[in-house]
Amino acid sequence: METVQVLIIGAGPAGATLAFHLGKLGIRSIVISRHHGTANTPRAHIFNQRAMEVLRDGGLEARVAKVASDASDMQHTSWSNTLAGEEYGRMWSWGNKPSEKHRYEMASPCPMSDLPQSYLEPILVEAAVENGAEVRFGHEFISLDDQADSVVATIRRRDDAKEYRVRCDYLIGADGARSPVIEALQIPIVGKTINSAFNVHIEANLTQYLINRPGSLNWILNNDAPEWSAVGNFRMVRPWTEFVVSMHPAKKDGEVFEPSEAQIKGRLHQMIGNTDVPIKILSTFRWNINDQVAETWQKGRVMCIGDAVHRHPPINGLGSNTCISDAFNLAWKLAYVLRSLAGPALLNTLTVERKPVGDGVVRRANTGMEAHRSLWSILGLTHEARKSAVEQLERKDEAGKQARKCLQDAFEATDAELQALGIQMNQFYMGSPATFVANGDTPPHCDSLNTLKEVAVSTFPGFHLPHVWVAASGQSPRVSTLDLCGHGRFTVLTGRGGECWIDAAKRLSNREGHPEIAAYRIGFHCDFMDCYRDWERVRGVEDEGVVLVRPDHFVAWRYKDASDEAVTLLRTALRKVLALG
Repeated sequence: METVQVLIIGAGPAGATLAFHLGKLGIRSIVISRHHGTANTPRAHIFNQRAMEVLRDGGLEARVAKVASDASDMQHTSWSNTLAGEEYGRMWSWGNKPSEKHRYEMASPCPMSDLPQSYLEPILVEAAVENGAEVRFGHEFISLDDQADSVVATIRRRDDAKEYRVRCDYLIGADGARSPVIEALQIPIVGKTINSAFNVHIEANLTQYLINRPGSLNWILNNDAPEWSAVGNFRMVRPWTEFVVSMHPAKKDGEVFEPSEAQIKGRLHQMIGNTDVPIKILSTFRWNINDQVAETWQKGRVMCIGDAVHRHPPINGLGSNTCISDAFNLAWKLAYVLRSLAGPALLNTLTVERKPVGDGVVRRANTGMEAHRSLWSILGLTHEARKSAVEQLERKDEAGKQARKCLQDAFEATDAELQALGIQMNQFYMGSPATFVANGDTPPHCDSLNTLKEVAVSTFPGFHLPHVWVAASGQSPRVSTLDLCGHGRFTVLTGRGGECWIDAAKRLSNREGHPEIAAYRIGFHCDFMDCYRDWERVRGVEDEGVVLVRPDHFVAWRYKDASDEAVTLLRTALRKVLALG
């Protein structure tokens, strides 16, 4: 029987990211995928800043940026009768709104981008293999046996139906929305499947229709549409010649219609508004619109991440981004436990920390889906309803003003999807056993903050470390505080007068069973200068105080001042966070 430290079921964004970061930390994994290769359709595409930070930490940012479309191609979301016809309105999108750009720039060193899953997955899998993972496509998970000290999984090769077994220390289910691992664990899934939609992956040169309003999402509300495709959306894959066109039915009754190729092409030409545009259909596929969460993310030595535990429509572009952050959260914890740098109880914090994030994403995506349906309803999905709506919008009296205000409000309601920086960035682990709050430390007041659209900035334990630009000197390139941290290690950040914390980190780093601890001073005549005085504004401690950051960029602990007991205090915080008693 084969043995491996970690067996990962699923080679999508969650599984491949986990294998990659485990490999960076010296942990061997085998990745099993029932598919014959990486994603053959673009699927997920909006790539947010938090997800890019995860890849930046592993040195992949430049690699994926080469195949991503940048933010300038994502400026708008539009709603039209046809691409060649009347446009009803558009919205600034994904950080391109002039009044919001500064928020995105202040939140992260990474920009927003459009990165289709079919381009992302090969890079993640290749990087995982480069770092020691073994990826087996065409192999499917059959069953598992959690034997308390290990897990034995039965795997089947799909080409010849031959079964074999693998013994692992931990098994990870990153196997998507129809997860066999979740089913094997008998973990309840709360919620329901709401509807389905039909996608068509095409090549067509639509430059003339989109060059003046570049955007990832281009909705078509055509009142001559068939009921099986009442609403459509040209979703950019490559500007402006490759798209995934989603087609949504008029009703949420779950009825499935399977159109012929002739019907699909006819509908596509109808949505474009020009029957002369050559269209090449690359593939078609159906997907479910879900509102589902797992009751727990783990049982025994088996843990689940990604779409296996949070299932939702693609509104807000949160799917693969959340999967990648799930993997980053779990990777360092698994590595530390397997290297005896942390107690096994550290792994119990996966559900504690990530389930609230996943549940929130599912709620937000489904709320956003309803905002779209409200807009569709206002404009009308039938010829009669559209005629009536347009007549109301054209009126010059008070009724016309009210109709136009109602439509404007419906457009603005989608801003909670298209400029939702907060839901992308605000992941809070306050109260997690993998954080430690010093006596007298208090959390920030965020009551007045719109956490859907604004980023909560703090170094309180359980918050994500704020991004701030620092530089070693005036002749050095600036780097983010996030660049100083991560990379599989803990990091101590202090300032002028905080030498005691630097010394404490040096005394404990890689000694007495402690992990590696990097240590930097930020401030006047320190290791890094505080370029724009932003660190002083957000650090939450005095110059001589300390912020301890986990390998996943989240604050583990902080202490306001210098201390003669710095070694003891730092040791205590580490042992608490790492479940070492």
